[in-house]
Parts: sequence; structure tokens; C-alpha cells
Amino acid sequence: MRQKHATLLIALALLTSCHVYGPDRQTEALLQELDGYVGSREVYVARKKSQMETLSKLAGQVSAPERRFDLEMRIAQEYFAFSFDSTQAYLKHCQNLARDVLRDRDRYNEASILLGHLYAKAGSYMEAQNLLYNGIDTLSLSDTQKIDYLLTLYDFSRDLSGDSGMVEKLSIMDMESIRDRLLPMLPKDSENWRVLTMHDYFGRGEYQKADSVCRRIISGYTTENHSYAVYAYELSTIRESMGKPEEQMQWLVKSAESDIINAVKDYASLTVVAQKILPVDVERSFRYLQIAQEDAIFYNAKLRPWQISRFMMRVEGAYSDRQSKTSRMLQVMIVLMAVLSAGLIIISYFLSQRSKKLAKAKAELESSNTQLASANITLNDLNRQISRADAVKEEYIVQFLEGLSSQISTIRTEDNRFRNLLKQGKADQLLKELSISGRSEKARDSFYQTFDSTFLGLYPNFVEQFNALLKEEARIHPPKGRLTTELRIFALIRLGVDDSKEIARILDYSVSTIYNNKVSVKNAALEDRDGFEDRVKMIGK
Repeated sequence: MRQKHATLLIALALLTSCHVYGPDRQTEALLQELDGYVGSREVYVARKKSQMETLSKLAGQVSAPERRFDLEMRIAQEYFAFSFDSTQAYLKHCQNLARDVLRDRDRYNEASILLGHLYAKAGSYMEAQNLLYNGIDTLSLSDTQKIDYLLTLYDFSRDLSGDSGMVEKLSIMDMESIRDRLLPMLPKDSENWRVLTMHDYFGRGEYQKADSVCRRIISGYTTENHSYAVYAYELSTIRESMGKPEEQMQWLVKSAESDIINAVKDYASLTVVAQKILPVDVERSFRYLQIAQEDAIFYNAKLRPWQISRFMMRVEGAYSDRQSKTSRMLQVMIVLMAVLSAGLIIISYFLSQRSKKLAKAKAELESSNTQLASANITLNDLNRQISRADAVKEEYIVQFLEGLSSQISTIRTEDNRFRNLLKQGKADQLLKELSISGRSEKARDSFYQTFDSTFLGLYPNFVEQFNALLKEEARIHPPKGRLTTELRIFALIRLGVDDSKEIARILDYSVSTIYNNKVSVKNAALEDRDGFEDRVKMIGK
């Protein structure tokens, strides 16, 4: 009984309050697949750069201005989601070619419309408004260019109605008015017609119809096309509105994978994935966010870095919560250490009294030179019991104090480093530190190892006697010096902790895990299962 109290105090003092959560199995499989693409992103970027260099060299070798204009417009379209600065440079050069060399108004309007679209997508809304509403002679637009122009205005208005960050109100047409003008101009069942119809359904809350139209559009693309990423993101938004978060995550991951394959740097999908998994997978969320931030900085537009910086505030909030939990954990550990110290003093007293009694018995045996046959105890047995009692007491006291001191020192060092990084505004470095910090997992593994060695030191024959209660085919054979999940559960039951919730809290398992393991083991009992726990409590007595 005294050993039981000692072991419980050690287990409780070593237990941390950091629980390890994770995504569900389906989401974890999706994220592991996404991790594979993330790990190969530099390969796709290198391929993209090689293609762009080839096109740029080809454009530099062309002397005919018409051919040069067409090639540079193609390069601008390829750069559109990869580099804001490069796209802008090529489009402005195309404007100059069309206006000053070719004196071709149609080509000038074509380059200007695409440049206005770039400004709108990149969050340069004032530049977009000035160019699209003041820099283009709409009366000179061809029929095809009128459609392109209105589609650009529609996207501009739609982007402004979302998470644009604009404080002042821009005087532009609303997207409903533009859509009403566009639909009669577009061939029915064309891609643009379907996109506008999908948005109309979505705006009216007819999500099933919007989903059907979007699926029809995306069926015409593969992941190797950037349009697939765009429409996969649209589907994720529709699925979120339909109350289907699992399917939303599936389409977000598909969108992010397509962005990576196409070396897209201006995107939203990976950032949204990071937001969704933050509560259950902090390390992976930080890693995705850091990648999204790097890509947004590389693209060099206004909108994405601002959106990501807002999410960084949530990151700081999550870290503050983590700090608070760590502080509470340290307070609990200090209290438990004080309780344990008092308990160890009591244990030491009882062990001392027991040692004196055993020494007295030993002296009586030596003087009488007889054997205690009825108790089956020899002088050597008594010597071993005395030595083992002292050794156990000293070993576990030192082991506990060293482990607790080391853990407190490690946590304090990490917290000070993280706090300094936050104060210095080094968000990137903080993310790297957090991404490699696995202290909750290390603390739990250390606890399991200490619990196993401590328990087996006190009950060296526990596994053998526990297996004796089970059918032969169900017996458990753990590695030397360690316990399995089932053995830890019943080890705590042997120590008097028989409430499943309390066992789950101590071992950092779920309650369902405790229940399932209990049922599985009891079903393999040699005798009636109802009395199995009582028989376990008698082991070693």
C-alpha cells in the first residue's frame, strides 16, 4: 500500500497538462498527400522558371513588333500567378509596343485590360480603378474585348466585396449589374457563362445547383492546369456553405496541390488549409503558413501578405494560449512536487521502521541459528529485502527529482527563447522554433518510460502474474523494461486507480481507448470477466 502511494505520486508529478491532438484519419491522409507535394514544390518552381526563361529568350530574338507583342502577352499570362513584378513589366512593355510602335488600339486595349485584371487580383485597387475606368476607351473595344473588359470588371467588383481590406469605398459598378450585362453577351453553356451562373446560384443560397455547375466546369481540367486550382477552391467554398467541412477540406487540398504543381505563388488555398487545421495540428499549420508567406513575398503583391499577416495574429493568440497552459502546468508540478516530497518523507519513515524490524528479525535468526520454514524466508531473503527497500527509495527519489528538474529547466529555456522572438518580431524564426519543438511528445514519452521502469521496479513479476490471468493466446509480451498500453491501464488499476476518466487523464489516452482496451483484455480472462479487475488488484500481495 505504501509502495502504491509512492508510485501514484511519482506518476502524477511527472504528468504534464499538454495533450496531443491531431486531425482525424481521413484529414491526416489528405494532409500527408499534400505534404508530399509541398516537399516537391521547388521541383515545380524550377520547371516553371525554365519554361519562362525559354519564352523570354525566344521573345528577345524576335524583331517583328507584332510577333514580339504576341510572345510577351503570352509570357505575361504565364507569369500572371507567379510574379507580379514580371507580369507588370511585360504588360507595360506590350502597352508601349502597341501604342508607340504598332499604333494598334486593339492590342493596346488587350494589354491594358489584362494589366487592370492583374492590379485587381493583386490588391492594387486604386491602380485597377484608374486603369479600367479612366485609362481605356471603352467605345473603341471590339466585341470580344468588351466581354473581356466586363469580365475583368466583374472579378474586380467580386474581389472588393470579399476580404479585400479596402477602407475607403471605390466608385465602381456592382458585380450583379455587370453579370446582368454579361450573361446575354456570352454563348450559353460556355465556361464564362457557367461561372457567372454558378456565382448567381451561390449568391441566392442555391448551393446544390452551384455545386453541380462548378463540378461540370472543373471536369474539363486536370490538376496540371491552374484553372483546376481556381475551381477546386470555388467548390471548397460551396461545400463549406453546405455544412460539409470534410468535403471542403478535400477540395482545399486538391486546390493547394494544383497550385503547387503549376508553381502558383499568388493563392489562398494553402493559407485556408493552415487556418482550418490550426486547432488540431499547430506544427503543420505553422509550416504551411510559413510557405504561404514566403510565396506571397516572392509574388510581391499587396493583398496576400496582408491577409496572411492577419492570420499571424491568430498564431500569436494560439501561442499565448500555449504559454498559459505551460504556466499552469508548472504551477501544478510545483504543488505536486511539494506533496510528493511530503509523501517521500512518510515513505522513508515507514521503510526505516520496516528495515529496523527486518534487522531485528535477522538478529534473532542469527542468534537462534534456525530457519523460518513456515514463512519460507531465509536470512539472504531478508538481506535482499532490506537492500532493495533502501535502493528503491533512493533510486526513485533521485530519478524523480532529476527528471522534474530537467523538464522544468528545458521548458523555461524554450519559453524564454520563444518570448524573446515574439518581442523582437521575428515571426519566421518563431515558426521554425515551434516547428521543431516537440516537447509535449517528448514529455509524454519520458513520462511513459519513467512510469514503466518505476512500476516494474516495484512489481517485477507483474507481467508474468498478469498473463497468468489470461488465456494463452491473449497473453502480452512487452519489450524488456517497458509496458504496453493495456499493461499501463491495468498497472494503474493495480495501484487503485480504477476510474476510466482518471486513467485516461493520467496516461494521456482517450476515454474510448481505455474502455476498448479494458473490454478486450477482460474478454480474454481465464475466469469470469466481472472479477478480473479485483484479481489484478491482488497481484503482488
